Amino acid sequence: MRFTWSQHLHAACTLSRIGHANTGTAMGLFGVALLLLLQDLEELT
Repeated sequence: MRFTWSQHLHAACTLSRIGHANTGTAMGLFGVALLLLLQDLEELT
């Protein structure tokens, strides 16, 4: 795994606190975070 489960949760919490002015950037970063999580979960199966 690239990140531990707690690191994935920390990234999600950090991105959820981004203000409305940076919504586009937050959505892009959240997409990347989801792809990394998907890859990490895929490696476990």
